[in-house]
Amino acid sequence: MGTTENTENTESPAGGRRATLIALLTAVIVLATGFAVWSAVRANALRSPNVALADQAATAELTDQVGAGVRAIFSYDYGNLARTERAAEGVLVDKAVAQYREGFGAAKQQAEEQKLVRSTTIRGIGVRELVGDRARLLVFLDQQTLRTGENQQSSAGAQLDITAKRVGGSWKIAEMLAL
Repeated sequence: MGTTENTENTESPAGGRRATLIALLTAVIVLATGFAVWSAVRANALRSPNVALADQAATAELTDQVGAGVRAIFSYDYGNLARTERAAEGVLVDKAVAQYREGFGAAKQQAEEQKLVRSTTIRGIGVRELVGDRARLLVFLDQQTLRTGENQQSSAGAQLDITAKRVGGSWKIAEMLAL
């Protein structure tokens, strides 16, 4: 027959307090480390050169100028297409020049053939990034097209991913991507 040993683990009161103290210190260290990491991430975000949310005046200037440019280059009247082309010369730079020429060539021909008048309104502009003299925007627009010969009107919406660049103190459209 076997003997039974009494193997109850009895800790002294000092040992229990020590374990509680170690658990408490571990929790404090984990929380402090988590807070330090979170603070560092937030501080880095505040030092980010993207001022789209922080500088309301610069963001407003950017959206006003790019919005006016988009309205000018995507609105046209078949009777005065030269006005739209002049507007494009004033607001487009870099890659956007070739992108616009390619698209406007077909639109110009269609406008003359069908006697189209198109007006473009900006539904909304979101500034994704504004760093120094470069910016990225998401532009939502509505276009109403009137076929004057048939007196028919149609509407369409579009979205553009635009890269803008400050040139000579004014914001110009440097690249456009239809979404």
